[in-house]
Amino acid sequence: MNPEDFPYRRGKLLTIAGCLALLGFVTAIIYTCHSTPYTMVLFLGGGSALLLAATVLFGWTVWKDVRERLDSIVTKEFSPGQVIFRQGDEPEHVFVITKGQVEAIYADPAKGNVIVAQLGRDDYFGETAILSRRPRQVTVRAMDAVALLAIHRTDFLRLYASLPRLRARIEAQHAQRKALMDQVRPAN
Repeated sequence: MNPEDFPYRRGKLLTIAGCLALLGFVTAIIYTCHSTPYTMVLFLGGGSALLLAATVLFGWTVWKDVRERLDSIVTKEFSPGQVIFRQGDEPEHVFVITKGQVEAIYADPAKGNVIVAQLGRDDYFGETAILSRRPRQVTVRAMDAVALLAIHRTDFLRLYASLPRLRARIEAQHAQRKALMDQVRPAN
């Protein structure tokens, strides 16, 4: 299951769990109102299985959501010279620098490695590839000991979609970075 699809699927799974539970309760009501051997078999066989399936599906959905949230924002540390991500990598996280400095390097076939940016505390990076849904355009490397908050793309996209002031700031920064990359990158 694609992590980006989980919020959409979570609603569907919870609806299915609710329907299963409702069907299980209907069998219990039928058994209570019309206590016969047939309705007892219906409730004990089908109704109990439906209630169990609903409970398992609900529990799994909640566990998956909690697990996703626990894994979504983590602290990462890098040593001087260590690569955080490489040009061409698929984007998984947006990073916020809490300590140290990083440099963004574009590998130009004609010019070699070109340093396009140096970023420090409270700067962020990695959003461009996520917003454009393309591989990373630069390699980012730690210049000294670096501590980062890594925000999974699913949660970043939720924040981006729901916070207009944050979205405006990121879009302005995104436009500046795109213009810078257009200057550095050879025309296709």
